[in-house]
Amino acid sequence: MKQVLIIEAQIKKYRLPFYQQLLEALRNVDIELRVGYSNPPPAEASKQDTCDLPRDYGMKVPGYWLLRQKLLLQPLFRAAMNADLVVIDQGNRFLLNHFLLPLSRTGLKRVAFWGLGENCQEGQVRLSEWYRCKTLNWVSWWFAYTKGTARYLEANGVPGSKIAPVDNAVDTSEIREHVRRISAEDRAALRRGLDIASSAPVGIFCGMLDKVKSVPFLIESVKIIRARIPDFHLIVVGGGPEESPVRSSVEGIPWIHLVGPRFGKEKSELVAISDAFLMPGRVGLVILDAFAGGLPLLSTRLKIHGPEMEYLEEEINGLMSAPDIPAF
Repeated sequence: MKQVLIIEAQIKKYRLPFYQQLLEALRNVDIELRVGYSNPPPAEASKQDTCDLPRDYGMKVPGYWLLRQKLLLQPLFRAAMNADLVVIDQGNRFLLNHFLLPLSRTGLKRVAFWGLGENCQEGQVRLSEWYRCKTLNWVSWWFAYTKGTARYLEANGVPGSKIAPVDNAVDTSEIREHVRRISAEDRAALRRGLDIASSAPVGIFCGMLDKVKSVPFLIESVKIIRARIPDFHLIVVGGGPEESPVRSSVEGIPWIHLVGPRFGKEKSELVAISDAFLMPGRVGLVILDAFAGGLPLLSTRLKIHGPEMEYLEEEINGLMSAPDIPAF
């Protein structure tokens, strides 16, 4: 039986349904799936959004973070050499990639990239960025996050014949179903639990409390909204390295509800009592949570957005403003 090995730094909870479905799909064509991963580093663990995979296909190994968590060493070389195809994250931080990519380029190993293509993050290192671009075409195949990613890859020398746009997403059926089942009475009760009037407009933020999410920007923005709409409330869902300063900044503000990480039914309930998703910072897969809950996404025009921002159609399912507080 042929074997596919996918390597990740850690497993996000939202990926679990995907891997369960992929496992069954590959079994149906006599292909074995293995997924190598490690525990998250402390900063990631604080978000409380990771999980373990079942042992029948999950391969949890120690992860050794080096150079202040800029490089990750995972002892998966033997597993990679035994697999017929290895699917790796495009990030330079994976040390194993730098052994596998030369093998792929010389035809000694079948390796595929799974990623967003263009690096839109701030603080890029010139040598690292040069190497990332240089190795774009060293793999046998590309699973491109979106059609925009595929266009970027082709523009940078990767043949379209070995690119598969996958429209990166998560299974949002659970959110849709939970939201659909919540009655008007239950929504009113959920609002009462947060001391929110049934008619009050509510914005919701869902994501990691991290610098790239611009939560302080959001807090200052909603203060302006509150001055114009006196019964407005904001619900902040998530955890992360910026949780402590964010909590301090909203202390004594009863209409800003910092509820911590929520998942599944609990997150769906909060989405159901909200009117709009407010995400002024970097937007990624959370855009799908907004749309699954029937909410528009309000964001700002930034270069650091994930490719999933392609799913936003202005004035149809969301709006974007200039990246300044009064405009937002």
